[in-house]
Amino acid sequence: MSEIRISDGVSSDARSADDRRWVRLYAPGIGPDVDVEPALPLDAFEANLATRPDAVALWYFDRSFSFRELGQKVDALVGAWTDRVKQGDRVVILNQNTPATVIGVLAVWRLGAIVVPLNPMLRRRELVHYLHDAEPGAAIVGAEQAMALHGAILDWGGSLSVAVTFANEFLREGDTPALLGKVAENIEMPDGWGHLSTLIKEPAPSSRRSTDRSDVAFLTYTSGTTGEPKGALITHANVASNAEVYRQWLELTADDVLFAAAPFSHVTGLVAHFAAGLVAGAAVVMCYRFEAGTVLDLLARHRCTTTVAAITAYIALLDHPAFDSSRLTHFRKLFSGGAPVAPAIVERWEAATGVYIHNAYGLTETTSPSHLVPLGRRAPVDELTGSLSVGVPVPGTRCRIVDLQSRVTVPFGGDVGELMTSGPQVVAGYWRKPDASSAAFEDGWLRTGDIGRADTEGWFYVVDRSKDMIVASGFKVWPREVEDVLLEHPAISEAAVIGVPDSYRGEAPKAFIVLRPSANVKQEELTLFCRERLAPYKVPRLIEILDELPKTNSGKVLRRVLREKPL
Repeated sequence: MSEIRISDGVSSDARSADDRRWVRLYAPGIGPDVDVEPALPLDAFEANLATRPDAVALWYFDRSFSFRELGQKVDALVGAWTDRVKQGDRVVILNQNTPATVIGVLAVWRLGAIVVPLNPMLRRRELVHYLHDAEPGAAIVGAEQAMALHGAILDWGGSLSVAVTFANEFLREGDTPALLGKVAENIEMPDGWGHLSTLIKEPAPSSRRSTDRSDVAFLTYTSGTTGEPKGALITHANVASNAEVYRQWLELTADDVLFAAAPFSHVTGLVAHFAAGLVAGAAVVMCYRFEAGTVLDLLARHRCTTTVAAITAYIALLDHPAFDSSRLTHFRKLFSGGAPVAPAIVERWEAATGVYIHNAYGLTETTSPSHLVPLGRRAPVDELTGSLSVGVPVPGTRCRIVDLQSRVTVPFGGDVGELMTSGPQVVAGYWRKPDASSAAFEDGWLRTGDIGRADTEGWFYVVDRSKDMIVASGFKVWPREVEDVLLEHPAISEAAVIGVPDSYRGEAPKAFIVLRPSANVKQEELTLFCRERLAPYKVPRLIEILDELPKTNSGKVLRRVLREKPL
């Protein structure tokens, strides 16, 4: 690709929008844009159902579901809910990764309604906000979450049709995974609630309401790391665009086996696993929730080839006593997103397996990826910030860095600023929040709130969230840089850094760490380790050891929770 030349008089913002030098880093066969209109995932499901009905669509532990069987269950739920769920209604799915979630999403789409995926770890008090905001008409809820939802409905004061699903009801006969040993097999059902298994038992004629590409597919709530969660309006076109990006970027075919490491309550699980699996015709492996020992066993048994997982998932696999790289020989196309990735962790995985983890970056508002490291390439480490590159913008995407004060575009190779992006995967706004939508978008560009820079080749680096910056003695300290250094220590498994009040410096870095199994280390040793690698004002003044770090469902550390801890 030749260098793009811009004549004098063109604004720097326009120049940045046109200069997509990163396209030269793409793998062969991937163009600057998605040239054809990508298939809607629901259409892809129907196509697989028509042409490959007996192919495996899902694995749930060791129970397989063909497209035919999955289609029959979707037909049955559509038939049962035709009179209850109207076009444009919102339907909550509050469940772990089980076939019920997949059946529910496809049925809701066929009904022309909107899926509201909610984190199954939410409690009664938290759920009330989502019910008030989304005003759903129906819900599918896992038995483990049923009482929390019931209480939230009482507090909300509304009404909705609820179908309860049980984690054990989709297993192969005689299969009793240890992971499901303590899950509920029956509950006392609130009045008016029904069993999902009853609704999908009776066959029904296939039916489908019309679906436009601009219709909302998911009302997916932001993680709420910096404030009240907002519902991002993710259209079917948004989902189709990034499902196709994943298909092309990961070179997915019907021979691939995707492991659903990310929960289907999160945009990465919904797009990178569920939707991408549909458009590729590839089987997707699920196991209720992530548990390292169970996952290692399933990766080997089903010969999984790819996943997109938070870096904490890879750490958990490495640290598990059953880890054996010789059983993961098919597990080659690996990506990590949802939380910052430290170079030391990527190096550790590669040393153990011989496989490189490719970085990924995106937001709820970008329907999963806006940036990916090209398959087969290695992400560079930024000389200025020490950050591992999050990759390059994916096809059809524009991206630029703007100065935090002037809002002028920073040139490639320049200083850090706010990362802004636009493209076919970027949502139009938030549900019923015009002010928040206006604040998040600037002349058609999404303000990500992430601080980063772009080098002269077109690689992008995310340094930190703008609100997480620490000012110590007048110097800027990015928590990410300190965390990456801590993760180089052989005793540390995870690290998070925040700013705390300091009478002399104004603020000082404080580190929270999680140790590897059986590791032991003194604070003095860690302080010396950091002093050898960081400027004095960046060295943590306090270090606290935790059993685990508080995180969102996608693996992002909840620094606001750490800030609330007593000093």
